[in-house]
Amino acid sequence: MKLSEIIIQIPEIIHLYFENFSESGLLIIKKSGEIVDCNSGFTKMLGLAKKPLGHNIKEFISNGSLKLKIPNDSFTKISLLFRNDRKCELFTKGYIFKLNDNLEEYYLIIFDQHRLTYNELVAKLSKLNDEVVDLSRQLKKKNSQLKEAINTVKRIMNTDHLTGILNRRAFEKSLKREISFAIRHKMPLSIIMIDIDHFKKINDTYGHETGDLVLKRFAITIQKSLREEDILGRFGGEEFILALPNTNSEHALDASERIRQKIEQKKIRYIRGNITASFGITEFSPSDDIRSLLKRADDALYEAKRNGRNRCEIKK
Repeated sequence: MKLSEIIIQIPEIIHLYFENFSESGLLIIKKSGEIVDCNSGFTKMLGLAKKPLGHNIKEFISNGSLKLKIPNDSFTKISLLFRNDRKCELFTKGYIFKLNDNLEEYYLIIFDQHRLTYNELVAKLSKLNDEVVDLSRQLKKKNSQLKEAINTVKRIMNTDHLTGILNRRAFEKSLKREISFAIRHKMPLSIIMIDIDHFKKINDTYGHETGDLVLKRFAITIQKSLREEDILGRFGGEEFILALPNTNSEHALDASERIRQKIEQKKIRYIRGNITASFGITEFSPSDDIRSLLKRADDALYEAKRNGRNRCEIKK
């Protein structure tokens, strides 16, 4: 006797089994995907409290699943990823059959949760490993880009946009570190305040564009005269400031004179005559804070200007 002959004779038993006991999922859906009926195997598999009648099957299919293909004729194979109530994905395989109905097209879906074979598991793990490696590579690249972007932002925040040297805020931050270092190691530290002489007249005579060119060339001339450890910043307008670590006021005066002479000898296009600058020099003392140190350098600069400009003055 054939199995098909037995099944025909006991349809109630087959119906009872698939409806209530089988772990296979059975669904009847419309062509639109609306669920018309299902068995307990489907609700148990997805952890549903009741049959999701009226819902669309797409609500339970994972985004990473293959699409459900509705057959045009009799039946076709399906491989679907369902989401259960624990947000886990269930890989299923089965068939979808077209049912004949005079009023509307219905489809029967029969599927089982697929247990991966050893080879399938190895292939899946290998694919996942490749994906993890690719994600790690992308993350490393993103982190590198983020680090570069942060460094760029820091440079923009700390740099004077015209001359490319430190702005006042960044210079004062660096100066605080140098003061702490000088105190801790009992080393000298000198400050030089520099101001371009008669800069307003340059702007009034040649225009602000030429004035900007003078500021750029001025900063470059000073930079070329500095040691690696020296710190140069634009203090505001035509005023610049220098911090010379491990340098006393006498040596700072020598450095100022060298810079002053280079500036005076510098020829700048569009400018008739020479550009000159005044220098105010002071040395850090243990009783100083950053405000008192900067004020004393500014006072020395004022003395240089009052005494005729294009000169250097020390204030202790």
